[in-house]
Parts: sequence; structure tokens; C-alpha cells
Amino acid sequence: MRHLQRRDLTENDIRSRVAALDWWHTIELPGGIVTPGSWDLRPTAARVPWPRSLARLRCLDVGTMDGFWAFELERRGAGDVLATDLADPAQQDTPYGRGDRQGDRRGETFRLAAEALGSQAELRDSSVYDLDAADLGQFDLVVIGYVLQMLRDPLRALEAIRDVCRGWVVVVDTISAPLSLLPAPLARLCARRGFLEWFVFNRRGLEKALELTGFRVEAAVRVRDRPGPAARVPDLPLAMQAGHAVGLLDRSLAVRARAA
Repeated sequence: MRHLQRRDLTENDIRSRVAALDWWHTIELPGGIVTPGSWDLRPTAARVPWPRSLARLRCLDVGTMDGFWAFELERRGAGDVLATDLADPAQQDTPYGRGDRQGDRRGETFRLAAEALGSQAELRDSSVYDLDAADLGQFDLVVIGYVLQMLRDPLRALEAIRDVCRGWVVVVDTISAPLSLLPAPLARLCARRGFLEWFVFNRRGLEKALELTGFRVEAAVRVRDRPGPAARVPDLPLAMQAGHAVGLLDRSLAVRARAA
């Protein structure tokens, strides 16, 4: 799906349609409208160690959700952006017995934001595991933001990304401070109770995973996750609220690595 032109949307049109949808990302739209997402990645994007210039780069956003990273790539000058995600979350790597999410179908928020922004980004219904250079070609930059922790097989995902990457990958993913103090590469299974996650790497573990799947790490920056307008921290258990307050549950790492 490619958005070739922006339809004439009034500010009221955008505002009413935004209010009718559930958002994960905080995205700035025309007219001062900001989508009420649970996470505000704007400060994170400002700290990501991007390549020096994204001008004319062919880019891929893996696990786009509402499209924050796809639109950020365009904003930074990318020449062509493809965004992928699974339209049906029931096809995700959901742990056994964690509920039926058939009703939560994706793509509508991305399409609305793209229309409002006049985005040229293309959205494709696809799993990261199915990325194939024979089908998609190769990309100068691949971004995978907060997706590895949601995958049963993050190394397989990184191998698939390596197949379509001829330049850089930028990985932004959760780490927890205690893990990062350990000297050995490490990933913990279901590291944070109450979150729908599989593995959480420490810094050494994430860098080693990239190395093992054909990348050379060039830069890594710590970032802190920021809740968006829809975040309901007071609804979390007290232990999790305390973890957020002292910075143990909202620490992430942004890594830029080059295809070796």
C-alpha cells in the first residue's frame, strides 16, 4: 500500500478519526494534533545514533505498528520507506495461553497517520521472519524498534534482516540496568513480569547477537523510554511503578551496526 497523495483532510477530520482508534505510538500530525499513544518515542529518536545522512537512502521499518519509525525516517530525508508488520496480531509470537487477540487488527492507525502526513511510505503485511531479498531487494538502512523482545527467535529475525540489509541496521530495544552490569553476554527469558516479552538482552548480549548474525556494531547509546498520553502508569502494580520511578523498567539501548 503506497500513499501517493494526501486527501484534503480538515483538522476536525483528523482529530475525530484519531480519537476513534487505539494508538501505540505518539505521532505528531498536522494542526498540532498528537496521537494518544502509550509510548512517546520522539526523545528516543533524537538520541538514536543514525548514519550521518539518510538522504536518498532506501529504508525498511520492521514491526512498524502505528508507523512512528517509518515517518521519522521520511522526516530525516529517507528516499524510499517500506514498513512491515503483521496485520493480524494473532499471527505474532504470542506465548501460549496469553489470550486471543484476533480483534486487534493493525494497519488502520498507520494508514490514517500516513494520509494526514502525506507520507509516501508503503505498508506491507509481513513477518520479520519472511524478509527475503529476492522479493524485497536490499535496503540501505533497516530499523527494528522494540520488536526483538517480542520475538520467540530474535536471532532468526536478525538473520532475516541481514539478508535484506546492504548498509546499516538500527536496533532499539529494551534492556534492564541490572542485566547490563553483568560481564558476559546474556538474554533473560520473560525478564519482566507483566510484559508480553520473550527475551531481554543486556548490552553485551544484544551486541553479540548482532555480531553472530552478520553485523559490526558501530555505536550504541542508552535511551530512556517515555510514556505517551495514553500510558496508565498508576494502573500498574506497585512494584512495576517503583521500577519505572527508579529507571529499572524503562531503559533501552539504541545500536547502529553495519552489515559485515
